[in-house]
Amino acid sequence: MTTAELVASLAYKPGWSFRLGGPWNTYLCVFSTTPDSWHPSKPRRTQHQFALPDLEGRELIRWVFDRLLEVEQHEAAEFFTVGRLRPFYPNHQDEGSPYVLVERWDG
Repeated sequence: MTTAELVASLAYKPGWSFRLGGPWNTYLCVFSTTPDSWHPSKPRRTQHQFALPDLEGRELIRWVFDRLLEVEQHEAAEFFTVGRLRPFYPNHQDEGSPYVLVERWDG
């Protein structure tokens, strides 16, 4: 099975999809539709991109699954609150990796 065929066969939660993208289709693009963490009544479409490694078969499938776990950790950090505090609110865009768990205890 080629990488393109594998990506085309992927499925996850409703509202989530996968495709190859980026320069020369060398990135796994994960799209998710979730509630906006600041305005939960509004849906938000988000794209996560990961440079594809030189893996095949089970190793590539495991790599994809590990990327999903990173996306889910990011989402958990977006939504987790203690009162009004979001102690693990993740990085976005130019702040640093959105998949590194950060601590923001000072509000």
